Amino acid sequence: MTTLPSWVSQGSANLDVVAPLKARACDALYAVLGSKRRPGATAPRIMPRGVERC
Repeated sequence: MTTLPSWVSQGSANLDVVAPLKARACDALYAVLGSKRRPGATAPRIMPRGVERC
């Protein structure tokens, strides 16, 4: 089994693995916390009533 420093020293390959895991962990945390949302998800996804559509 490799030690932690040698595993961390692999560089950018780790970022490809860590980024999706971190995003999922944040999503799970915010889901547990309830009403608090991620900063990127504050805008409503549904268009408000009366807005013109192209």
